[in-house]
Amino acid sequence: MTPENGDAARASDGERTDDRERGTGTVGAESTGEPDATDEADSTAGPDSSARGGGSSLPLKTLAVLNWLGDEGVRGVESRLNDVLDDDLDVTTEQVKIGYAEQGTVASQFRAEERAGARVLLSEPLVGNVLVVFPMESANKAAALMLRRAVEDLSAVSTEMGRDALTELCNMMANGFVDEWATLFETTIDTGSPVAVQDPEKTLVSRILKQYDVGLFIRSRLRIPRHDVDATVYVFPGRAEFLTKLSAVDLGVIA
Repeated sequence: MTPENGDAARASDGERTDDRERGTGTVGAESTGEPDATDEADSTAGPDSSARGGGSSLPLKTLAVLNWLGDEGVRGVESRLNDVLDDDLDVTTEQVKIGYAEQGTVASQFRAEERAGARVLLSEPLVGNVLVVFPMESANKAAALMLRRAVEDLSAVSTEMGRDALTELCNMMANGFVDEWATLFETTIDTGSPVAVQDPEKTLVSRILKQYDVGLFIRSRLRIPRHDVDATVYVFPGRAEFLTKLSAVDLGVIA
């Protein structure tokens, strides 16, 4: 991926590594190379805003806390972006969405278009994943924003430099999103090293759901109008204990 070119470069077999296995695919990105068996699904459908688990709805109190966490997370991301990219960056966001996904519903809930970004693992007490992804054109623009203060001639930037810049930006956004959560739970939330990803959005989500049984997710979409950059941040809790902790949170924290 280069900041000036929207076409992602592909690597030869065996060059890609991720945090669990070695295989083939996009340079530095997580990719199974598996065919999509669900391409016939509506690729424009966004994630379902319903949040349910085991066939039952989440309590309204828990949904309210989840929405608050999403709003706080967006503010954390905006703060990080201003620190790194611009001192007065205008970031617009959609309303936070809470949803629940299963392998059988991924194709209808998530987009088939290619996305690039990074996945960041969360450790105790909130085991799970933060997935930060950009449409391909936005990914290249975001990488250019990260590199503009470091290099004079962006045309000379290599694919690897562009990918690394985007991965680091995603890492900052992921950490900014969960910073407030650590305050809420009065604990440190450890995050792992970011893993570059590039694949259709539904493939990236499906891979996460294969690792964890909890299909709950929090989604926030962000836009930087000045630079025509769009991004989406997903948080996928990995264990049911996450909801147990949320159920103990007093609604007073939202006020």
